[in-house]
Amino acid sequence: MNERTLVYGLGKEYQEHREWVATHFHVTGYCDQDVTRMPPEGAVCKDDLKERLAEFDLVLVTADPVSIVADLLEEFHVPLEKIRVLYYELAKQVPPLRTFYGENAEDAVLMLLCRELRLSFEGLSYLEIGTNDPVRFNNTYNLYRLGARGLLVDPLPAVGELIRMSRSEDRFLHAAVSAEGDGAQKLFFASKSSTVSSLSYEHHKAWDGVTHNEVREISVDVLGINEVLARMGETPDLLSVDAEGEDERIMFAIEYMRFHPKIIMVEMNHLDCGRTAMLSFMENNGYLEYATVEYNTIFVAADEWTAHA
Repeated sequence: MNERTLVYGLGKEYQEHREWVATHFHVTGYCDQDVTRMPPEGAVCKDDLKERLAEFDLVLVTADPVSIVADLLEEFHVPLEKIRVLYYELAKQVPPLRTFYGENAEDAVLMLLCRELRLSFEGLSYLEIGTNDPVRFNNTYNLYRLGARGLLVDPLPAVGELIRMSRSEDRFLHAAVSAEGDGAQKLFFASKSSTVSSLSYEHHKAWDGVTHNEVREISVDVLGINEVLARMGETPDLLSVDAEGEDERIMFAIEYMRFHPKIIMVEMNHLDCGRTAMLSFMENNGYLEYATVEYNTIFVAADEWTAHA
C-alpha cells in the first residue's frame, strides 16, 4: 500500500473502480492518452513517461492490458514485476462464481454444460486458440480458477507475459493458428485494439473506423490446428477457437476422427460459408449446437450429450 503507484488509463474501467483503487493502492500519478482526463495534480504525459517512471514503484494498468503492457515492456522498458493490471487485481478479490469473465458471460454457459456432462472442473483440460487477454473477456478464466488447466495459444508476445501474471499454471504457445502450418513465419497484423488483430489483412481492414485500428506488422510462426492439438498430448475436453479470420479454416481442418473434444466453442460471425453450412458440417462430424451467445456458438459432442441426457 506504500508503493507509489502510477495509474495508466483513466477511462471507464478506472472510473468504475476508482474508490477500490484508492483503497488498495497509494496513487501518486496519473497517465492517459487523452490528456483531458488527467487531473492537474499528479498528471504524467505519455511523452514524459520514460523520464518520470523512476518516481513510481508500480504502474497500474486499467485499460486494454494486451496493448498497454506491450507498450510498457517494449517501448518504456518497465520491468514486469512493476506492472499490475486492475482487472487481475479485482479478480483476486472476487470469490469464484460471483463474476463471469466472458464478454457476454459465455463462460457461464460453458460451466453449465460441464455440469450437465458431469465433468469435474478439477482436472478439466482446454485448448484456447486466440487467447488475447487471459482474464478480461476470457471464456476459460473461471474454469482455471476452479482447477481446470490447459494450453493457451496467441500470436501476440505480450499475452505470454499476462498469462504468467494471471494464470501461471497454464501453458502458453506463442504462435498463430490456421488450417495448416508450413513451418514458415508469416506477417501478423497486430492492432492497437488487440482483439481484432489477425493473420488476415482483409479481416483487419474491416475494423477501420470502428475501433482503434493502428497496426504494426510482426512475424509469427503459423501452426496447423491438428499440430497444436497433437502437442496437447491428449484431446482437450474443451476447444475454444477465436482466431479472427481463421476460425472457418480451422474448423474445417480439424481431424474429428482423431481429435474429438467434448465441447467446442467457436466465434461464428465472420464465416464465409455461412452459419447454416457450419452447423451442418459440425453435425456431420458428431456435434450438436448447445447454445449460441452473441458471436460464439457452443457445440457438444453428440455421444457425450446422449450419454448424459
